[in-house]
Amino acid sequence: MQQKSSMRWVILFILVFGTAMLNFSNLIFASRPTDVMEQFNMTQTQLTAISTVGQLPGAFFSVWLGHMIDKKGVRMLPGILLALAAACQIWRCFAADYVSLFIITFLAGAFFLPTQILQGKLLGVWFSREEMGTAMGIYGAGAGLGTTLAFAFGGLFPTIGIAFMVIAAGYVIEAALWFLFIKMPAGLTGGPVSEAPKGNLKNVFKSKNMWLLMICGGLSVGAALLLNSYLVNAFLAKGMAPAAASGVATLLNVCLLIGGILSGIVVSKVGRYNLPYIVICAGGAVLYYLAYMLPISPLTYVLVAAGGIIVSGSIGVNMARIPLLPLTGEFGPEDVGAAGGMNNTAVGICGFVVPVIVANFVGTNYTMIFTLMAVFLIIIAIVGGVLMPELGEKGKLAQQARAQHK
Repeated sequence: MQQKSSMRWVILFILVFGTAMLNFSNLIFASRPTDVMEQFNMTQTQLTAISTVGQLPGAFFSVWLGHMIDKKGVRMLPGILLALAAACQIWRCFAADYVSLFIITFLAGAFFLPTQILQGKLLGVWFSREEMGTAMGIYGAGAGLGTTLAFAFGGLFPTIGIAFMVIAAGYVIEAALWFLFIKMPAGLTGGPVSEAPKGNLKNVFKSKNMWLLMICGGLSVGAALLLNSYLVNAFLAKGMAPAAASGVATLLNVCLLIGGILSGIVVSKVGRYNLPYIVICAGGAVLYYLAYMLPISPLTYVLVAAGGIIVSGSIGVNMARIPLLPLTGEFGPEDVGAAGGMNNTAVGICGFVVPVIVANFVGTNYTMIFTLMAVFLIIIAIVGGVLMPELGEKGKLAQQARAQHK
């Protein structure tokens, strides 16, 4: 059931604000590496870990939480969890060492999971299939917005403690907005679904296409966080001035923000996902690699900007498929919350493990960082553009679904 009510934009805004706050909270560390590493006595590997640990809870709790919300509803349980996340962020303002900072950031990420796993369930009922690419593109751009704000303004805070206070205020606002506005459309309460067919969660686990989507979701986020945790230091090592290196990071994330919205609009207009996804991922891989490997010049900024605009859809376009997976017949729409949880499990694992493992093995070999980034993008271009079925409105599955409802 898709609605044309203006409330759908309020729902979308709350989800975008939430994912923006999550990324701002995580990447505030990477945006000002020098003073953060000094204050908390961090190594580069620890900086990468603290910048990505907010994603790690998704590896443990997303499927269970998504299934619970499918049963209990989208408002009260998620709202309570977001309030606990806000309490953790307030607590983080008083963290005095790396270990406590790490633990608090992990807990805040765990309680903030509803903003990461419910986008498919909520947007899937508030927006039509034709609008799903645009809606998810805007939602995916929220991550770019948070990252952009972190790199643009992170270094302007007098201290990291003041930055933590601003983040805590943002989390309080998100929890309040959730309690006030989040709901299902009229006729869809989002309450218990005991009448749903048994075994649906098992069907989600058995879905081949769910696992392919998870590969794309996990590697796209893991690669993006790997790049952002290294970007400033990588260009500093190439001889850029600190202000210029921060400018490259800011430019990249502004372009990610713009590109995330544009990619969603494009796939909605084209009515297909697979071919655009190949262009997005393979094109981004080439542009990112050239941006670092070529000598620093004005072309560096052009390549970074073009790469950001193109590759931004690797996350958003993939997420737009989540509420469309029932078209495959592998599971029903009542289990989209669990599907979103499974995708976020992959995001949580790869968003933490990929950057941390790479950091441990590669260290400060920045050439290898950009090489691996390109490899990850080529892999998901093949998985998401070739191996997955076409779920767009002009694809065979959507056409069959429309024919059945005539």
